[in-house]
Amino acid sequence: MSIWVVRGGKFGEYENRFLQENKVYLTRDGFKTDLNKIAEQSALRISLDEFYPTLPSSKLSSWSDQIWSFAHEVQQKDWVIVPSKLSPVLHVGEVTGGYIYEKGGVDPYYHSREIKWIEKDIPRGYFPTDILYQLGGFKDVFNADGVEKVFHTMADNDWAPTKDDDTSYDQMNELVALLQEISRDQIAQLIRTKFKGHRLAKLVKAVMEAKGYTTHMGSSDESGSDLDILAAKGGMGFDDDARICIQVRADDVPVATLDKFLGTMNDVGANYGLLVAWGGFKSNVEQERSNEFFKVRLWNQNDLIDQVLSHYEDLDNYIIGEIPLKSFWTIASDLD
Repeated sequence: MSIWVVRGGKFGEYENRFLQENKVYLTRDGFKTDLNKIAEQSALRISLDEFYPTLPSSKLSSWSDQIWSFAHEVQQKDWVIVPSKLSPVLHVGEVTGGYIYEKGGVDPYYHSREIKWIEKDIPRGYFPTDILYQLGGFKDVFNADGVEKVFHTMADNDWAPTKDDDTSYDQMNELVALLQEISRDQIAQLIRTKFKGHRLAKLVKAVMEAKGYTTHMGSSDESGSDLDILAAKGGMGFDDDARICIQVRADDVPVATLDKFLGTMNDVGANYGLLVAWGGFKSNVEQERSNEFFKVRLWNQNDLIDQVLSHYEDLDNYIIGEIPLKSFWTIASDLD
């Protein structure tokens, strides 16, 4: 017997219907195809490609896994968890029937499984933090066998809250750290996709403007692999002596590039420099970091992401549109 998570919509818009009709639905707008007649997942993927020709391949691959699981892998007597979006509770039911296709159903209620609800409205606070994280994610349908022991134990104890233990905060901190790492990886991937080549310099320029600098975009060098930015403080850039020359590279940077950059700073009359290398710096550049501390700052990928996050609300609307981020609150790990 397995445990599955089935969501009642992105905003919980299908949840009440789940509870009232004793069913869970696979909700894919317009997807009116009898999955009983599709014998292989490869055939399902072909059907999805034809039905949603404009959607990205990665999204359809994920949908294929979820739809196939709902129709062919979920079994009678499996348990289903529906995390509520309408209130901080979970609903748990047992699958009592096979996959049903309703051709005459109202969109998107074509695909369903009958459910006997075991317990509704179980407060999320009854569960350990690590269990709640395992029920999170972006998929609407997925296997959650890792929580089986906890749920069956709680069911045997009339859904009494789990006892607190000394490791709960440590587990929570580890999970928060993991989520932060995953989030940064996603942001890095988005920046790589949206700001290729010289566009990366436009992101650095926007960050500097968000920090209060007036900027000027220069021209690329002969290789076409970097782009210079000039930055200074004040409305017109004349307010102080902080004249900064910035060079942005998408690849990793050797010490020869740093030496050339110091010459470029001289040529344009800059008294400070910022060298940004998305691909990082060679070890010999790191050795020079302290020697050039009073002249040059070095930003790698992590530094640039830190700057984007620190000044996100002050970035221009175009950059925010390219990197749409959403913050959420969690317990700080170092409370002292």
